[in-house]
Amino acid sequence: MAKRKAQTAKEGEKQQGFKEIIPEVTEKLVAQARREVEREKWVTPHKLAQKMGIKVSIARRVLRILEEEGVLVLFTRNRRSPLYLPKKRVPTAPPRGL
Repeated sequence: MAKRKAQTAKEGEKQQGFKEIIPEVTEKLVAQARREVEREKWVTPHKLAQKMGIKVSIARRVLRILEEEGVLVLFTRNRRSPLYLPKKRVPTAPPRGL
């Protein structure tokens, strides 16, 4: 009985510690990513994560936020990773008939 209580207490500590480890997406992080993204020709979550030293899951969230703000455009999405382009680098189709 005492062994179970000790185990559940340890599990509770692990769960609390896990919640503290998960980083939040802050405005500062989004602003830093915005500056980083505007310099690039294209961006993926993995590329942004490597450049900024953050986890890929956090980079995905940041890129979605930047897409909602209109800074990025989702160019293509495959089963693993989306490819984003900065708004100023989105290719436009040539006029028809030329």
